[in-house]
Amino acid sequence: MRQRLVFRRSLFLAAAGSALITAPALAQDTPAAAPAEEEEAIVVTGIRAAERAAIDIKRNSVSVVDSIVAEDLGKLPDQNVAESLQRITGVTIERNRGEGRFVTVRGFGPKFNAVTVNGRTLATDNNGREFSFDVIPSEVISGADVYKSPQANFMGSSIGATINVKTLRPLDQKEGFKVAASATGMYSELAKSWNPEFSGVASWKNESGSFGVALAGVYSEQESRYDEFTIGAGHVKRGSLAANAAAGRPANEYWFGRLAAGVTPFTGVDAPSNLSPFFFERDLTRWAVNGSVQMRPSETLTVTVDTLYSRARFREQQTGLAYDFSGGTLAEHVVSGGSIVNGVQTGGKTLYQRVTGGFVDQIIQYDDRNVTTDQFGINIDWNPTDTLRVRLDGSVSDARRRGKENNLFTTIRRKNIDYSYDRRSGSPIYDYTLSSPNYANAATSSQGITAHYYIWGGGSNIDDEIEEYKADVEWNPGKGDLTFYAGLFKQSRIKTITADEMPFGEQCAYCGSDRVLPAALFSPTNRNFFEGSGGNILRDWVIYDPRALVLQVDQFATADGRTFNPATPSASASSQVNEKVWGGYLMASLDTEVGGLPLAVNVGLRYEDTDYTSAGASRTILSAVPNGQGQNIITVSPIVPVSFRGKYRDWLPSLNARLNLTDDLLVRIAASKVMTRPTLSDLSPRQTIQTNPGNETIRRGNPDLQPFRANQVEGGVEWYFAPGSLISAAAFYKDIQSFVTLTTSPQRVDQVTFQVTVPSNGAGAVVKGFEIGYRQSFDNWLPAPFDGFGVQASYNFTDSNAEYRNAVANVTFGLEGLSKNSYSLVGFYEKYGLTARVAYTYRDNFLQIASGRNGEPEYFDAYGQLDVGVSYDITKNFTVFADAVNLNNAKEFIYSVSEDRTKEYRTTGRRISAGVRTRF
Repeated sequence: MRQRLVFRRSLFLAAAGSALITAPALAQDTPAAAPAEEEEAIVVTGIRAAERAAIDIKRNSVSVVDSIVAEDLGKLPDQNVAESLQRITGVTIERNRGEGRFVTVRGFGPKFNAVTVNGRTLATDNNGREFSFDVIPSEVISGADVYKSPQANFMGSSIGATINVKTLRPLDQKEGFKVAASATGMYSELAKSWNPEFSGVASWKNESGSFGVALAGVYSEQESRYDEFTIGAGHVKRGSLAANAAAGRPANEYWFGRLAAGVTPFTGVDAPSNLSPFFFERDLTRWAVNGSVQMRPSETLTVTVDTLYSRARFREQQTGLAYDFSGGTLAEHVVSGGSIVNGVQTGGKTLYQRVTGGFVDQIIQYDDRNVTTDQFGINIDWNPTDTLRVRLDGSVSDARRRGKENNLFTTIRRKNIDYSYDRRSGSPIYDYTLSSPNYANAATSSQGITAHYYIWGGGSNIDDEIEEYKADVEWNPGKGDLTFYAGLFKQSRIKTITADEMPFGEQCAYCGSDRVLPAALFSPTNRNFFEGSGGNILRDWVIYDPRALVLQVDQFATADGRTFNPATPSASASSQVNEKVWGGYLMASLDTEVGGLPLAVNVGLRYEDTDYTSAGASRTILSAVPNGQGQNIITVSPIVPVSFRGKYRDWLPSLNARLNLTDDLLVRIAASKVMTRPTLSDLSPRQTIQTNPGNETIRRGNPDLQPFRANQVEGGVEWYFAPGSLISAAAFYKDIQSFVTLTTSPQRVDQVTFQVTVPSNGAGAVVKGFEIGYRQSFDNWLPAPFDGFGVQASYNFTDSNAEYRNAVANVTFGLEGLSKNSYSLVGFYEKYGLTARVAYTYRDNFLQIASGRNGEPEYFDAYGQLDVGVSYDITKNFTVFADAVNLNNAKEFIYSVSEDRTKEYRTTGRRISAGVRTRF
């Protein structure tokens, strides 16, 4: 009966979204186990204790849930929450220049997963719903649960998973007062800089346990550098033939009239749209605090107030070359494949080009992403009788991104340049050269630099505002084995994007490059691009202050009587989506026996009513004509306001069951109907227009989208063969009835063809797979000192029959974020005050973007990363530690369609950190 009481209470706690830090065998805020009235949760300490706590959560749950638990106050296994989550079976992450930012669960990317904090939806600064884990430091988090199978009382609809991040609650701690603090210095290999971080966490409650306060905070600075070779707009089909309507060529091809004698005319040949090596440098300042105040004036009433505040400022500068091939004469051209038809090279791919008398640009792009995320919530937990429990919860969350006023995109141009590129080495970094007949060391020379193309300001400010209210009731009619649950909820969410743009034409006030810039503005970067790598590549070019450059160009424009203004608010690039969701649920849980075997079941039905409005503006491109100097002249129509309204309803049944075959062996089944709402950016009518040659694109949203809907079923078996040890296996099947996919089609305007990309509801798909997990602590298996060893491993296989067609590249593609194979291997040792961990994670290649900048699908190549960490307890209150991230110096590689067509290739370098930690 005691076990059943714990089970019933835990289901209610999951509905209310509380969060606890627990020790082994004590329950958390999961749908299966929670501490009984007289029990207290304590803070776990050490790897093995955290592992056992996570295993106990899984073991006692009815739903399919996996967890990470802090090893001590404010100490997750990794420096980033996403990096810690990837240790869970079925979970992979997507890295953003070395740091885990987005999470994929069982093949479903970030837009399919709901992220909550203490059971409450957290706002995000992204255009859509997908949550960036890089804005919340791990030091303010006490753990996280990944719910892979839903149940009716969950807030957060998701085809993928619901990820509930948890913060510290003071009355759930055994000790009355506990505090921990750490100071860390992290060395970034490429930036060659040490970066500080300071964190602290404290929890206190009075002797009677009627009042408590918990507080956690962190401050960090990071200077990072990443060297990146990119084909900015991917690969395109190019030719050199004249217009011929009968042959389907309505305008002169890209290289028409620019072939040297002896170069074979060509058409439809695959070639890079441009070529850009970049130094990417980021300065990050991040701090966050979270606090909790709890009051328990009586045994039947608990009031909890939570707050979370995080602020992160990302200042990024990209300094690079840009070959766009829009000028000069093609002196040599080597093509592989295709055929010669009537003396014309038709099809195939370009391996080598040498251009004389051309243009080469040099670019500095400065982006300022200033992100504030906060959440405030109040929870009232009232237990007036042994059979009735009521919980009320209200929260608000806001995310704000600022910085558009500080953004700059500046381009300078060198004329009469000879250059080449060569793909024949097979390296993701193509060989490339640059020289001038007029001066030596052309890439780093301050001579011959002219004004060209600028975006003065611009970008978007984003506001995401969420309000949520929930009321939950648990009633046990006195039958002991049967408990009923009911609840009502309401959520309001407003996503506002306010964008600035420079007026069309003013970016090109100097596209003719007829103004020579003062040499004093420029100097070599002295950064040594991809140091230590081979290949015939340039290692350096010039750098300048982009603000000083813009001021100089503004002075020229004033003197020349040209128009050159900063970006101004753009209605067509701005939008607001207002979404209101309300609903309720009924659920029953039964704890019984079948054939003498313990069986726990919950079955429920959830109703969600969604009503949204989408407002913005639109405009039409009236004309588009190349100016012959590497840019297009665009004329657009006046802006017309537009607005839409949509509404849909969903009934979502769910069933979860756990059967204990023995005390240590159990099986699970789960079945449900699930849905994910379209990402907010896809519902927006806003549009963006790119006009650079080779990257003429239009992207807009579709406010008429319907949600993703699916039926899913899964089954699994788990063997808890020893304390702190587990072998598990699960198989899942998801039948997606409707799917939102990107549709790209060409649109000809005058002499320019734009690739127009719009999200639309497409055919469904099936996603299926299995996952295997293994965890073991050898403390009861091996003699000392080897009994300190332990291991954690997982393998995930996911497959899908999704097949959508990309009309631009004439290829098919599957689901974004789906890696067929992924695995994680973690070995650790913990004994005699020494703690060491080695972790390797791997995932197969996956589709990152279904329609990239030029309309082609883009893939992130297979990636494996090795991380290590070690710490030593000098005393019980004082620890020194060191960690190494990306010790194997893995590179990130993104390609278009196939691996021989580089999109981005970057090195992020290793990051080494060391510090001290104290706790009392």
